[in-house]
Amino acid sequence: MNLSFLQLLKMNLRLIYRNPTGMFFTLVMPLILYTALSILPIGRVLGSEVSYSDFVLPGIIALTIMQGGIYGLAYWFIDLKSRNVIKRFLVTPLKKSEFIASVLISRIIIALLQLILLSIIGWWFFGATISGNIIFALGFAALGSAIFLLLGLIITTFADTYEAAAPITAAIGLPLTFLGNIFYPISSLPSGLRTLAEILPITYLVDGIRSVYLNSGSWSDWGTDAGMLLIWLVIMIVLNLWLFRLRS
Repeated sequence: MNLSFLQLLKMNLRLIYRNPTGMFFTLVMPLILYTALSILPIGRVLGSEVSYSDFVLPGIIALTIMQGGIYGLAYWFIDLKSRNVIKRFLVTPLKKSEFIASVLISRIIIALLQLILLSIIGWWFFGATISGNIIFALGFAALGSAIFLLLGLIITTFADTYEAAAPITAAIGLPLTFLGNIFYPISSLPSGLRTLAEILPITYLVDGIRSVYLNSGSWSDWGTDAGMLLIWLVIMIVLNLWLFRLRS
């Protein structure tokens, strides 16, 4: 790993944590949402003995990871374009691949911190169950983050302004949010919507983390989820190689 890449990685991390508004929506807002849902008098999840606080924690983790790619990264790239930062970068000797890799890795690190912070709050204040190895959950977070960050890059290919990006991110983000096994089991959905939900990558991200937290965390619990996410990662990589171009 060369010096220029490490410098780019540090720069991207600084850009993230020096943005108060971004940090609020990245770290604070998910905690508020999880806390609000955990104190609601919902009780047990339909058809199980799992408390709603336990059930929704992996969902909120996955939701924040998804939003970091589809909204956070996409809008950040568009902001760089509008301020001509990308144009200035393109005339430097730095490799484009290093720039993209530093952006992705820095935001995957943030996704891992989100999982850790939310898990600590869930365990400490709400007695959330974490039965499996947290390392497996971190692996799911990294894999899911990579998928949604790559999806965010694809969005920037089709939108150069906030106005152009907003309907695209809404059209993608809303189905992922409400059909992604986050707030309620997909088994409660009508058959047509359930079929769609079973295709979405966030369904397997949520289910994978939930399996680690609520079950034994063994391969038999989350192997299918990991396999489906790997398929989605390959799809996102292929689409980015085909569609994405770093341009001002």
